Amino acid sequence: MIYFVIRVLVNGLALALTMILAPGLNLLPLLPGVVDVTATYLLFGILFGVINALVRPLVLLLTARLLVRTMGWFAIVINAFLFSLLAWIAPKAFVVESPRLLWIVIGGSLMAIVVVVMEAFFGLDKPEFRNKTESQIYWRWVGMLSSGRRNTIAENLRIAQISEISSRYLKDIVVDMTPLARFRVFMQELLFRSVDPVQSLTLPEKVRYMLQELGPTFVKFGQIVSSRAQQLPPEWLYELERLQSNVPPFPYEVAREILIRELKDTPENLFASFETEPFAAASTAQVHKATLHDGTVVVVKVQRPNIDVTVKADLNVMRDLTKRIQRKQEWAQAIDLRSLVNEFADAILYELDYRNEAANISLLTRNMAQFDAIHVPTVYSDLSTSKVLTMEFIAGVKINNVERIKAAGIDCQALARQFVHAMTKQALFDGFFHADPHPGNVLVDLETGRIGFLDMGLMGELNRTQRMALADLLVSMVERDGYNLGKAALHLSRPLPGRVIDDAEFLEMMDRFGQRFLGDQDADLGYTVNALQDVLRRSGLRLDPNFTLVFKTLMQADEIVRGLDPQIMLSNAAVESSLTLAREELNSEALAKTVRTQISRSSREVFYRIPSLVEATTKWLDQYEKGRLSVHVDLSDVSRDVDKLDKALKKGMDQLVLGLLLTGWLVGAAIAATVEIQVGTFRLSDLAFYMFMAGTIVSAYVVFQIIRRFNKDEDENP
Repeated sequence: MIYFVIRVLVNGLALALTMILAPGLNLLPLLPGVVDVTATYLLFGILFGVINALVRPLVLLLTARLLVRTMGWFAIVINAFLFSLLAWIAPKAFVVESPRLLWIVIGGSLMAIVVVVMEAFFGLDKPEFRNKTESQIYWRWVGMLSSGRRNTIAENLRIAQISEISSRYLKDIVVDMTPLARFRVFMQELLFRSVDPVQSLTLPEKVRYMLQELGPTFVKFGQIVSSRAQQLPPEWLYELERLQSNVPPFPYEVAREILIRELKDTPENLFASFETEPFAAASTAQVHKATLHDGTVVVVKVQRPNIDVTVKADLNVMRDLTKRIQRKQEWAQAIDLRSLVNEFADAILYELDYRNEAANISLLTRNMAQFDAIHVPTVYSDLSTSKVLTMEFIAGVKINNVERIKAAGIDCQALARQFVHAMTKQALFDGFFHADPHPGNVLVDLETGRIGFLDMGLMGELNRTQRMALADLLVSMVERDGYNLGKAALHLSRPLPGRVIDDAEFLEMMDRFGQRFLGDQDADLGYTVNALQDVLRRSGLRLDPNFTLVFKTLMQADEIVRGLDPQIMLSNAAVESSLTLAREELNSEALAKTVRTQISRSSREVFYRIPSLVEATTKWLDQYEKGRLSVHVDLSDVSRDVDKLDKALKKGMDQLVLGLLLTGWLVGAAIAATVEIQVGTFRLSDLAFYMFMAGTIVSAYVVFQIIRRFNKDEDENP
C-alpha cells in the first residue's frame, strides 16, 4: 500500500513539473479549488501509472526492435504516444496548445525523464536478483513462434527486459555516487522493509550481479572479458572470474522436466540414483551427479531452460546494434566490432548444441590417447541429446590448487610439463585444441596424478598453414626475434576494413616491439600477448578468429603453468615439447601410415576422375571428327623440364595430325584414281593420280625430316 501511494505521488509530482517546464501544456482542475487541483494531479498520476503498467509493455512487445534500429531515438515516439493517451482520457482537463504534436512530444519526453529521475531517488526500482528467462514460463510459448533465424516477439521481449534490468542497476549505481544515496536507502526501508542489497556492494560486484540477472549471454560476455586479465583491475577481475563458477542454479523440478522431455523417461528410471542438488552451475547449464545401473558414476549436464530462445534473441539484438554502431562510429570500425560480435555469437550458438560437444570429446579422446597422464571423460550417447549431456565423472581438484596437489605427493613441475605437452600436441600437431582451459575445466586426480579435461563445448581449430605460423610465432618469442614475430603475425592477421598495411613499416614496429617485450625471460605471456594485440590493432590488423582463441588459450595455459612451476616459460616449454613430439611422430610406422594414407587418397582421386577423363577424351574425339580439334595445355607452374616435355608433345601432336592428314590425302587420291569420270576433255582419274604422287612426295619429305630430327637428338643426348 505504501509503495502504491508513493508511486502515485511520484507520478503526480512528475506531471506537475512537466506542466511547469512545458508552457504549451496545462492541466485544469475537474472542479474549482486548490484541493481539486491537487486531486486532479493525483488522479492523472494514477492514470499514468496504469498506462505505464499495461500499455507500455504491449507497445514494447510490438516495437522494441525499433529502439535498437534507431539507437534509442524511437523512445521519443513511445513516450509521446503514452502521453497522448493520457491527454486523450480527459480532453477538457488536459489542455494542449498548438502545435499539438510538438507539445505532446515535448511533454512525453519531459515526463519520462522526470519519472526516471524520481524513481531513482525514491528507490522504487531496486534490483530483483532473479533470472526472468527461467522463472517465466511464457518463454517456451514464445519459442514456438519462431520463424527462421529471427523471432521478433522474443527479441522485443528481451530488449524490454534488458532495458528494465540494466536501468535498475544503473540507477542504483548513479544515485550511490550522489549525496542522496542515504535518502534512497531510507525510502527502500520504508517501501520494502529492507535495504537494497546492491547498496552495500562494490561497483564490480554490482556489475557481476547485473550480468547474472541479464542472463547467460551476458554472463558469457563477462567471462570473455575476464580472460583479458592484464587489462583489468584486480577487483574487477576477481568478480568477473566468479562468473565461471558462481552462477545461481535453477530448480530441480525444472531440470527434471527437461530430462523427461529430452530423454523420454524419468531420471528415476534412467539412473540408479540422481542427486537433486546440482553439482555445479554455469552460465548455460548446471550439472547433477548420478549413478548408472551398472554402478558407474556420471555427471548429467542439463541446459538452462528457454536458453535457446533468449540467447538467440540477445545475439540478434547485439548484431543489429553493433551493425548500426559500426556505421557511425570510427572506433567501432577500427576494431571491426561487428565481426567480433558475430564470432562471439557463432561460438555461443555452437556451444548450445551438446551434440557438438560430444563430437569434440570423441575427437579429443583419440588425439590424447598416446598420453597416459591425460584423461578425457567418456560420453554416454544413449543418455545425451542436444540439451542433455551425460558423461563420466572425473574426480579431482582444480589444477591451480597447488597446495592439495603437493600434499598428495604429486610433482608439480612434471605436471606442468605434461599439461604443456598435451596442449602443444593439440594446438601445433592436431590443430584441434581446448579453447577454454581455465582451472575449473582442468582437474588433477589426486590418486593417479592424471590431468582431466572438462567442458569441450568450445574448441579451437587450426589448419596446417596456421599451425606453422603459430609455431613460427612461438619460436620467434623464444629467440626474442621481433622481426620474425611480425612476419608470423602477418600470417595470423587480416587488415581491418578500409585499411592498407605497409608491411615494411609494420615489421620495423615489431622489431622495436621485440626489443621491449621479448627481452625479459620472466615476462608475463599474457601481458606480452595483450601488447602484441594492441600493436596489431594500431597497425590496422585484426587477428584471425582462430588465433583470437589461440591467444586466449595461451594466456589461460600460461597462468596454469606458472602456478605449478614459476620457473617454466610457456613459449620455451611449448617449443621443447614440439621437438619431442616431432621425434615421436617421425618413426617408421608413422611414416608408413602417412604414405599409405597419401596413396589411398591419390587412388581415390584417380578413381573419382575416371568419368571426367573418359568424358574429356570423348569430347576430344568428337572435336577431331568435326575438324575443330583444339588442344590447350597450361603448365605455367611446372618446372622448365616439364615445359620442354610439353613442347615435345605439342610437336608430336602436330606431326600426328599431319600424318593423319597425309594418309587421308593418299587414300582419297588412290580411291579417286579408280573412278572413271570425264568432264569435257578432262578426266578426274588423271587429277587424282597427280595428287597421289604429290602426296607421296610430301610424305617422303616428312618422314625424312622426322628421321633427321631423331638422329640429331641422339647426337645431342647420347
